[in-house]
Amino acid sequence: MATEIPIATSEILLLEQNPEDIAVIKEAVNHNNISIVPACPDILAFLRREKPFVSAPRPDLIMLDLELSRPEDCEMLTEIKKDRKFRRIPVVVLASSASYDDIFQAYDLHANAYICKPRDRDEYVRVVKAALHFWLTLARLPRD
Repeated sequence: MATEIPIATSEILLLEQNPEDIAVIKEAVNHNNISIVPACPDILAFLRREKPFVSAPRPDLIMLDLELSRPEDCEMLTEIKKDRKFRRIPVVVLASSASYDDIFQAYDLHANAYICKPRDRDEYVRVVKAALHFWLTLARLPRD
């Protein structure tokens, strides 16, 4: 039995290129605001409000579709977490890999959570809704 989980209205920043995954996450996001960027450099430009993101909202949550085998993905996560302005924003890694090496690496890079993407679309929506409920409703986040 599917239940709707109430989620507080928040700003979410998503790094994702796959149109199917974007559709799943948009479905799960419900009434929250979501900004989607397709590449690692865009995340940092968005956070720093550099062109073309000069009026970008400060996200309450960052969701990253990462492949930790790509150095640029690791560097981007490291940059977010070492910057005093952004390090308190929770970062949730969404990944196809269930490899323990990738999971450990994500946490070593200071990700706040690591979610293995379910293959089933309905399960993926449910998992993202649950993550959003935790981070945006249950957890108390610092507001800058």
